[in-house]
Amino acid sequence: KILSEVESYMKLNVADFEKDDESNGHIAFIMAASNLRALCYGIAPVDTMETRRIAGRIVPAMITTTGFVSALSCIELVKLLQETPLN
Repeated sequence: KILSEVESYMKLNVADFEKDDESNGHIAFIMAASNLRALCYGIAPVDTMETRRIAGRIVPAMITTTGFVSALSCIELVKLLQETPLN
């Protein structure tokens, strides 16, 4: 019984990130969190438009990085299958 209750709390829901939709509050949250962090480190806070510009560049950078790391992992897997040294 306890396990079923815990599982009901642990269900995840997918939330699509939409930086151009004001009603979901995504950009407002990101801007508030990043501006608080900026103030802690003595960096000038940014406005909503700058936050959107930066957020729009993060997703392509993450996809590129993920693809690159996946390719390197596949190369290492091929080396393992060929029983060559992992250098």
